[in-house]
Amino acid sequence: MQRFEPHVFPSGTALAGAPVGSRWLPLALALLMAACVHSPQAAVPELQPAEVHVASPCSETPSARAALQRVGQELQAQGMVLQATCPATGGGWVVQVRVVDGMKASKVVRGPLADGHDVDMGTPAGAALAGAESAAQGFSPDVLHNRAWLRATMARHQFENTPDAWWHFALRGAATVHTADADLAAR
Repeated sequence: MQRFEPHVFPSGTALAGAPVGSRWLPLALALLMAACVHSPQAAVPELQPAEVHVASPCSETPSARAALQRVGQELQAQGMVLQATCPATGGGWVVQVRVVDGMKASKVVRGPLADGHDVDMGTPAGAALAGAESAAQGFSPDVLHNRAWLRATMARHQFENTPDAWWHFALRGAATVHTADADLAAR
C-alpha cells in the first residue's frame, strides 16, 4: 500500500495527498499551470451558447421561448450566450449576455470582452441600481453602444426594452403579469 503525505515544494507550499517520493508530481503541476497560462479560456467553464437558461417558473409562453431561442442562436454566431430569467415577481424577462469568444464578440460589442465574462452594460443585470434605467446617461461610449446593440438585437426578435432597466424586456403583445393581478387570479 502506498503512503500519502503532504508534498512540500521549494516555495514552502504543500500539496496534500501526494505520494511520498513522487518526482513526477511537480512536473505534472508545472505542465498544468503552463497549459492554463497558455490557454486561459481553458479555465473558463464550457457554456453552451445555443442554450437559453430560464430559471424561475413564470408566464413563459411557447412564443417567448421560441423568440429567446432565436436570440440565443444569433448571439452564438457572435461569440456570446444569452441568459434569460423571468422572476416570480413578474414584469418581464431579465437578460444578460456573456462572452464565450471574445474575438467574435468584438465585431458587434465593445469594451472588455474576456471569455466567460458579461458584456459591459454599466450595471449588473437584474440589479435595480441607479443607472440601470434604459435612458440612463453618463456611461462610457462602449456601454451606451452595448445597451443600444442589445435593444436592437432583442427588438429584432419581438422584445421591447422596458424603461426601468437596460436588462428588462417584454415580449411584444404579451400581457405583463403584476403580482396584484396574479393574486386576484388565484382567488
